[in-house]
Amino acid sequence: MSLQKFTLKRIWSALSSRQIALSFAVALILLVFLSACYSNNSSSTSTGVTCPLATGNYSNASLPNGSQWAYQLSGFAVLNGTSYSPYATAGTFTVDGKGNITAGFDDFLGGNFTGNYSVTNNGTGTISVVLNSGSNSGVALSWAMTLDNTSPGSIYVIEADPTFNSSGVAYQQTSTALGAVPSGTFVFHTHVLASGTGLSGSSATVGVMTVNAGTIASLNDDVVLAGVSTQRTLGTGTSAFGTPDTTGRGSVSITDSQSVTSTFDYFVIDANHYLLFETDATGGGLGLGRMEAQTAPAGGFTTATLSGGYVFGSRGDTAASAATGVNSVGQFSVDGAGNVKAGSYDTVRDGSATVGAAITASGSSYAVQSNGRMAVTLSASGTPVGLTAYMVSGTRGFFLVNNDVNRVEDGTLEQQSAASFSGSDFKGQSAFVMGGAISGSAGAPIDRTGTVNSDGNGNLGWAEVVNSGGSINTPGCLSGTYTVATNGRVATSVTSLSANLVFYMVSPTKAYMLQGDSQTEVLGGATMQASPVLDPPGAF
Repeated sequence: MSLQKFTLKRIWSALSSRQIALSFAVALILLVFLSACYSNNSSSTSTGVTCPLATGNYSNASLPNGSQWAYQLSGFAVLNGTSYSPYATAGTFTVDGKGNITAGFDDFLGGNFTGNYSVTNNGTGTISVVLNSGSNSGVALSWAMTLDNTSPGSIYVIEADPTFNSSGVAYQQTSTALGAVPSGTFVFHTHVLASGTGLSGSSATVGVMTVNAGTIASLNDDVVLAGVSTQRTLGTGTSAFGTPDTTGRGSVSITDSQSVTSTFDYFVIDANHYLLFETDATGGGLGLGRMEAQTAPAGGFTTATLSGGYVFGSRGDTAASAATGVNSVGQFSVDGAGNVKAGSYDTVRDGSATVGAAITASGSSYAVQSNGRMAVTLSASGTPVGLTAYMVSGTRGFFLVNNDVNRVEDGTLEQQSAASFSGSDFKGQSAFVMGGAISGSAGAPIDRTGTVNSDGNGNLGWAEVVNSGGSINTPGCLSGTYTVATNGRVATSVTSLSANLVFYMVSPTKAYMLQGDSQTEVLGGATMQASPVLDPPGAF
């Protein structure tokens, strides 16, 4: 994949706003037409599983009147159809429940927008917006989306236009939390995408901070910068959150013990969950993150706090491939006494796939500090994978890979709901999102969203909207098969897509995903539409 180093201003100077608006409009017309066609398709796949696009009772009113949403996407800007530059954005929008976006703000483009949306009966749909303020006024954006069925709601999103290839999530905001500054103890992670070749400019941070009415009183974090790991604490000076506006958007400045100051816009989901968009000169426009209120056991965390099986998903950048050069998913079990018992690990790095590697007890271990910092070593087919995690609770945490100077990789881990899984646990209709890139000189960014229906007996139907290098496609309903291992690893083959799609089940309603094909760096998550999409597994 051809990557170039572009600042935000250079990205926009390389693009014609008139061409962007025209091409986005053409893409949206095509996307709406295809969505309408598929929503009326009640055909079945060759395995007998009903095409997912025929199932559901969603409508425009599924996004309630007056509801406000915060979103976050990452991926690539498509330059001249052949070159790609890392891209990230975040923002907010308000809907009327009738198909109109009455107000919005995009942090990357730096302007307000309005627009419209359309939801089909199965929860898939489109969003179209046009900026009406700022230097990029008149620029149009098109998204494809897949909804869940909860309140407050959440939506898997990909940017489905010829200029931006990105994926992410939008979350319904809690109105009562929008005007309040964060207060409490929070676990956070951030990632700054590699902006050129190699790992230059790439960093990941995981940590914990105490916030008193907006003022950051303490900080402990681990940072991997261009592959080099360090630990940091709070530095001198003022580190604080500003009061958010009525949309839940505020700003925060953090200075660490190495005198590095990072600034972010933050977006309130509720009093316990926040999105981050980096605005400082180092990572501005390319850095994303999130933070969540920590729930610690009485007396603090211990090794015994963690027990049972944990699933994880992560993505990152490598020295060889730069942005999104590595994507990983896996599962491991711990005994509450510092021992890792067993597990499995799937990764695609620099185009080379490792599928179903065994995590063994020999060479694996973990230890936990009272503030929730956890050090883990996993022996995956004899190769050590070192993780540093900060636990949000005994069931969830953020982590980074700490033992490889040639990558910057981070993600999320979650405790599994059961000690053992079977084929019948993988059943129902799920929303999914995936994002990444095809490796090699002829590669391109790729993002997907849609629905997958599994019958509990090894058969599934898969339907998606795909953006590949700015080209939008809806291939219809694809048939597939799957098998479920007892540790929750689901090996899936989908005709005309991949023989190596892997799911790792957190529970029967949620899974981390990886396309385990060589030359394909694509990661994501799936959630039953009756369950929230809170924090898409393995991505921001």
